[in-house]
Amino acid sequence: MAYSLSFSKSILVLVFISDKIRRGETEFISAKVMSDLLNIPKPTLSVIFNNFIRAGILESKEGINGGVRFAKDYEQISLLEILLAIENQKSLFQTNFDLNVVGDRPDSIKKMVVDTLNKVEQVMKDELKKTSLNDIIGVK
Repeated sequence: MAYSLSFSKSILVLVFISDKIRRGETEFISAKVMSDLLNIPKPTLSVIFNNFIRAGILESKEGINGGVRFAKDYEQISLLEILLAIENQKSLFQTNFDLNVVGDRPDSIKKMVVDTLNKVEQVMKDELKKTSLNDIIGVK
């Protein structure tokens, strides 16, 4: 499988941010605080932040009271949006393989494998689209 651990970590990051903001503890969350509490190295967290900022999920502010916060309503963010922001359209399954055998049967089998794996990935993405960050947090 090709998806990275960053996808799972990124869900935890967004849950952490939403809890801090929802409780009114702060408007912007610093990378240092998150790195320490979630045990995610700052370079990894920086990559996650940059992906979320590029996707329009988070925005950042420099300075003493700086950090990140949601750029959009966190209750509406789907797990699919998170996946796409972190994995940059990468496929779950690697299906680029060359066979040394030629013919209709090998070509047909290869096509069936690729089609099946693509279908499985689409079903997973459809399920991720149905689940929001709010569903994970458990706050209605």
